[in-house]
Amino acid sequence: MDIDIDLVEKSCGLNNTGKEFPKISNNPNFVFENDPLFSTVTLYDVDGNVINVNSWVECANYVNGGWSSIVQTGYVGTSVLLQITAVLYLGFGIYKYMNQKKSYE
Repeated sequence: MDIDIDLVEKSCGLNNTGKEFPKISNNPNFVFENDPLFSTVTLYDVDGNVINVNSWVECANYVNGGWSSIVQTGYVGTSVLLQITAVLYLGFGIYKYMNQKKSYE
């Protein structure tokens, strides 16, 4: 798995470990080693999940998997549905008001 080094450095900083990025892939048995010289970084995913990472390798792995040090926000499906419903009710209300006004003329 190739890493986007520019993206990783924006969230994790420079790789001061002197080690290359290991081939982790989806290995469920891989254990990240805590690096006492690495300042803990908080990462976020698109679903709003949060993780604190304690090494550059761990941070690079998560950033390469789509996590970011910037809180990622977006429209949630229920929010969009609520907005559509509100617009439809408003449109229906205006339609009813205009038809009622025409019937009195």
